[in-house]
Amino acid sequence: MRKPGLIPSKRLRELEAFRREKWPGEVFRRFLCVWLRAENQMNAVDVGKVVGWHPTTVRITQADFIRQGVAALAEKPRGGRHRALMTPDEEAAFLDQFSEQAGAGAVLVAGRLHQALEDFLGRPVSTATVYRILARNGWRKMVPRPAHPKKDPETAEGFKKGAAKPRSDGPGLSRKPKDSS
Repeated sequence: MRKPGLIPSKRLRELEAFRREKWPGEVFRRFLCVWLRAENQMNAVDVGKVVGWHPTTVRITQADFIRQGVAALAEKPRGGRHRALMTPDEEAAFLDQFSEQAGAGAVLVAGRLHQALEDFLGRPVSTATVYRILARNGWRKMVPRPAHPKKDPETAEGFKKGAAKPRSDGPGLSRKPKDSS
């Protein structure tokens, strides 16, 4: 296994100043990756055993320190929408232009929204992107109730009026007489 290269003296001075501070666990592990190499000339495999990391992660951390200095040891942000096309506020503003149409009861078709989104962004996007934006902003798919093409509203009204009448016993149906005693 090859011997680890030397760390520049400027970076060693930064490391010594940083060592005197207090930091959370992950920052301390990153510090140890560099400090064990600088002070004890330990290779990445041995440092990885001490810190509990894979040697590749140790090498990446050490290389980041040599390139960036103490800033590479600071807490790294996690999570977030790294591939987001728009911020949540921009998404809401984009959908506001369609809220009047939807509020008036007009049918809002995803194809038109998809085209408007592509025009807004200036690049092609998947149709699924439109549905995810709608879901994130609380929009939901609403479809008019189905209607039969031969439906006659007058007949339906007549049926409603006729359905309220008391039913008579039809043929083949009989009721048992109530005991009057």
